[in-house]
Amino acid sequence: MKVSCTQENLQKGLSIVSRSVGIRTTLPVLNNILLKTEKGRLKISATDLEVGISTWVGAKVDREGAITCPSKLLLDYINTNNDKKINLELKELNLHLESEHYKANIKGIDASEFPLIPEVKKTQELEVLTQDLANAISKTVIASALDESRPVLAGVFVEASNDKMKMVATDSYRLAEQKINLTKKADTKTSFILPQRTMIEVARILDLGAEKVKIYPSENQAEFVLGETILVSRLIEGAFPDYEQIIPKNITTKMQANSSEFAIALKMASLFARESANNIKLKIAPPDKVSVLAVSPHVGDNVSEVKGTISGNALEIAFNAKFILDVLSVIGSEEVSLELSGNLAPGILRGKTNPNYLYVIMPLRIEE
Repeated sequence: MKVSCTQENLQKGLSIVSRSVGIRTTLPVLNNILLKTEKGRLKISATDLEVGISTWVGAKVDREGAITCPSKLLLDYINTNNDKKINLELKELNLHLESEHYKANIKGIDASEFPLIPEVKKTQELEVLTQDLANAISKTVIASALDESRPVLAGVFVEASNDKMKMVATDSYRLAEQKINLTKKADTKTSFILPQRTMIEVARILDLGAEKVKIYPSENQAEFVLGETILVSRLIEGAFPDYEQIIPKNITTKMQANSSEFAIALKMASLFARESANNIKLKIAPPDKVSVLAVSPHVGDNVSEVKGTISGNALEIAFNAKFILDVLSVIGSEEVSLELSGNLAPGILRGKTNPNYLYVIMPLRIEE
């Protein structure tokens, strides 16, 4: 292999794939990045066997070949190198790098030992605007479970039908759903569950400038295609919970408030709620009074008043403040509404400017 390319292109390609490099692994080759020439271009790949990312970078290929090199060393070297052009040449299992001011040799592992990133059968294509998908991921992944004891809850459920796609996540204490438009109709109705980490990595590579992203779901994997970059992920097996039945239908109290003011009041209360697992209480009194309270027997207590518009019944209800703050940080709306059906039923948070999003949160027992 003999290739030359700009430092900028090489740095960008390595940065894109490096997050999918295996960290805690017994296979040394998973710590490496694969460099491979393919059809006159340089392809850079990495995988941890759950997520695999490949990207093509502009390069001049003088001789075909492939090698895997330690990810961290290679990325750190290229990041530190400030020459504009870098030549790469494979000499047995050593990658020789040479630029105007610097030379280096990096010992590699034969490319034949690198795991094959699966090719997904493209029987179904879903296409969405990049910005829509990025927004949907940020608004739903916050509700997925960190504990993988129930794998389906540690992922994001995706369902596509006609010209719509919805993404849903829940950890059983809260639930987030975002609906977005497909840029062209789906051939058939399809649904699948992607790991939380996959969605975080997809969101990271979405910031590459392409207007649209294509998704190809199959039986066991899904492939995301964004310009010159491809991400392949395993799917989570199992049935996602029938979540729609827990969304309250009969709303008896509705509160509307400024997102920033509500968030400040919740942060204030959280300072006094650390000993009670972030348990805070809302006192909602029509027509416009909302009190956010927290009490700690060892620290003290706090009351914050938030101006709001309230319709329906007066109500006292307790929530985990962190769960509300999580959604307020991504909701992207100056005004939010909280819809309630009593102090034992879940609440629904919505952003005024995003009618296709809802966030359901379970109440806590009110401590007297």
